[in-house]
Amino acid sequence: MSPAPGLAALLLSLLLTACGSEPASGPELAPGQGEFLRWCASCHGNAGEGKPPAFPPLAGSEWLQLPDRGLGMIVLYGLRGEIEVAGQTYRGYMPPMSHLPDEDIAAILAFIGDQWADREISLTAADVAALREAEDTRPLNGREGLEARLEMGE
Repeated sequence: MSPAPGLAALLLSLLLTACGSEPASGPELAPGQGEFLRWCASCHGNAGEGKPPAFPPLAGSEWLQLPDRGLGMIVLYGLRGEIEVAGQTYRGYMPPMSHLPDEDIAAILAFIGDQWADREISLTAADVAALREAEDTRPLNGREGLEARLEMGE
């Protein structure tokens, strides 16, 4: 006796059952996580681990203790030059993310704060919009360049 009729019936029932079911959804993302995964994770890693020697980690980074405004400036304007993070030197370039909507930048920063800064980063979309209006929106040149612009009150 041939197993073909039984196998055909099994395949048909599997196909009919699969066609009527909804696809399984992945794990629910935290607010801002989708934006982070889309725009930041390719360099900083899905878990904020970075990719030495060019891309520093976010997890364990003392940079996350900078003022909220400074973090917003880094994301919006970009950062170039040699920097030190967690005792390691990085020589990469973070491009400006000025093409992202203000809401996305605020969400990314809030997610980063929740995940790796052990503090709330409370920059709002309106705060990001105000940073866009600064006189100098060129990429920041290392930590010194960031600190100088923060002192200028831009």
